[in-house]
Amino acid sequence: MNFEEYIRKVYTIAFRLTGDETTAKDVASLAIDKNANIVKENIDSNILHITIKEVCGIFLTEYSIFSSESFYNKNNTTIQNKLMNLEPLSRTAVVWKDIMGYNMKDLETISNCPKSKLYEKLNKARKNLIHF
Repeated sequence: MNFEEYIRKVYTIAFRLTGDETTAKDVASLAIDKNANIVKENIDSNILHITIKEVCGIFLTEYSIFSSESFYNKNNTTIQNKLMNLEPLSRTAVVWKDIMGYNMKDLETISNCPKSKLYEKLNKARKNLIHF
C-alpha cells in the first residue's frame, strides 16, 4: 500500500479507539512517528500491523490523556457511539479482533492481560454492541 493509504488506515483505527478526530490524529501521529524508521515507500501489512499495535498500546497506556474529549459526537455513527460506551480494553479488543482481524496473542502482549480475560471482555463487548 502507499503511504497515504497507510496513514488513512492507522488514523481510522485511532479514531475507532478515541472517538475524536483531533485525538485520533494525535495518537496516529505518535504511532507513525515511532515507526518512521521502518516505513518505506511501499508499506506492507507487517508494518501496518506493527503501527496499529503501537496505536493500541498508546491508547491503552495513555487512555486518560486521550479520553478527555466528549465520547459522544453528533457526527459519529451509531456504532462509533456504541464503541465509546465500552471501557478501553474492551474497545481495543473489539477493534483489534473484529475490525482488524488480528490475533489476540499480540493484544495479550500489548495489554499485559491474559488471553482468556481478553476473550471474556471481547465477548461481553460484542453482546453490549448488539444490545445497546
